[in-house]
Amino acid sequence: MSFYRKYRPQVFDEIDNSAVRERLLSLLSKDKTELPHAFLFTGPKGAGKTTAARLIAKLFNCTKPLKNGAPCGKCNACTAIADGRYLDVLELDAASNRGIDEIRTLREGIGLVPTSGTYKIYIIDEVHMLTTEAFNALLKTLEEPPPHAAFVLATTDPQKIPATIKSRCVHINFGRAQTEELLHGLARVVKEEKIDIADDALAFVASFADGAFRDAMKLLEQVSFEKGKLTKEKVQKLLAASEEKTIIAFFDALAAKDAKTGLDIVAQLVATGRDIRSFITECLVESEHRLVAAVTGKEKSQMTIDDLKDFIGKLTQAYGDLRISPIPQLPLELAVVEFCKISAISNKPPAAPSPTLTGLLTMEKLTEHWKDFIEAMKPYNNSIAGVLRSSRPKGVDGGIVTIEAFYSFHQEKLSEMKTRELIAQVLKKLFGEKVKVEVVLGKK
Repeated sequence: MSFYRKYRPQVFDEIDNSAVRERLLSLLSKDKTELPHAFLFTGPKGAGKTTAARLIAKLFNCTKPLKNGAPCGKCNACTAIADGRYLDVLELDAASNRGIDEIRTLREGIGLVPTSGTYKIYIIDEVHMLTTEAFNALLKTLEEPPPHAAFVLATTDPQKIPATIKSRCVHINFGRAQTEELLHGLARVVKEEKIDIADDALAFVASFADGAFRDAMKLLEQVSFEKGKLTKEKVQKLLAASEEKTIIAFFDALAAKDAKTGLDIVAQLVATGRDIRSFITECLVESEHRLVAAVTGKEKSQMTIDDLKDFIGKLTQAYGDLRISPIPQLPLELAVVEFCKISAISNKPPAAPSPTLTGLLTMEKLTEHWKDFIEAMKPYNNSIAGVLRSSRPKGVDGGIVTIEAFYSFHQEKLSEMKTRELIAQVLKKLFGEKVKVEVVLGKK
């Protein structure tokens, strides 16, 4: 079993993030009937949100609590919750179950009394991915939950949570861990696994994890397979080689104009929980190094100076678009596709038609992310964003997006050439497809 799963905190005192631990311990002064019925956990991936959510479930259902009221971590209820087999703790991944049907199913079952415990606990991970309709359905449940139910909502993107949902939850922020906190957690694993590692080597692992407990555990497990005492120099080489291998493979794919391999590497980053923003930063550093080396003649690069300049521009654009993208990896994927496409086109005769991306934007995607689109429009034109709030998407067909306005002056405003071009520009940033925009007048 992986270290980060094997050594996941099972009781409150094992939480290494001191701010979160103290906040959760403050709940012990309350009777279970007085505990909040809804929590909102926010913070980056690997910060311990899901682990803490399961500890909340234990707090509600532990059958042998400690003297201070904390869950014991050893009774049948606590162990079943830890193993994911407790029938009254339901975990929902909103990234893949984001529609109103899933929330309706949840609402239908919430009224039923718990099967084996005292409380039903609903843990919804990546809750920001829910559709507007699903959020509205969830809100009704949060407003009047049955006395035997509690919710823990977790997200890496709190800006996308409606204010109405936030106002009904106790908010706990999981900030990036301090180095001392990471070292405390790593030291526990080192002792249990009998890993022979120098103190400064362990400190390097902690610093390399960028404040994420899960990443720190993965890194420690990665270097633990090495034979002999783990010195700082050895750990540096092992971890740097791993990072460098991914970066080199990524740039090799770009130099070969191999978009498929480039996208496969991005997919692997997502699957292993890597932070896309950090990876883009690392790629920018590598691009700058290669550009300077190529210009000064110190090193020969597989990519031309013009290619490097072009890719730096696309990476910089992707970095900026991360803030508004409904899909974290999408800006980087678009940078890869557009770079490889443009580079390939440059080798063709000038008269060759430029291929366009189609099918990336659908009516379903636009409807689900309509609020994201409006938020993305604000920095460009806040008044247009205001008009769009009173409008809705009507259709996406053949590269044409049709928007339905319900007032004639709204239709006139959105139909202006500059406005339609701006809307198309923002849609391309969000969804990666070049479209035309039409505006029709509908009936309310």
